[in-house]
Amino acid sequence: MTVPAIQTPPKTTRTRLIGFVAMGVCAIGYVGGGLALLAGKTDQIDMTHAAIAGAALLLIGEIGLWVGAACLGLTLFKKRKAMLNRLLGRRAAAASEV
Repeated sequence: MTVPAIQTPPKTTRTRLIGFVAMGVCAIGYVGGGLALLAGKTDQIDMTHAAIAGAALLLIGEIGLWVGAACLGLTLFKKRKAMLNRLLGRRAAAASEV
């Protein structure tokens, strides 16, 4: 009977970490914007102030969404490109040539 090898978790790169943090900011921004608008609709705060706060928080959520999608998409692209290069037997490109 063979013992299965212990799987180590994948290394979290800086780009991937930025992507996950940005997605967290996205969620916080969207939820905060929705709650601000809900507070305005239920007359907890003035609707003008709620709309301004909601718009600012929704903008933060949208920025987080784009940054997170770009960072996580970039990590997927790099991973797939490296896998395709190994599959086709290509050499990896030099990191920087001076």
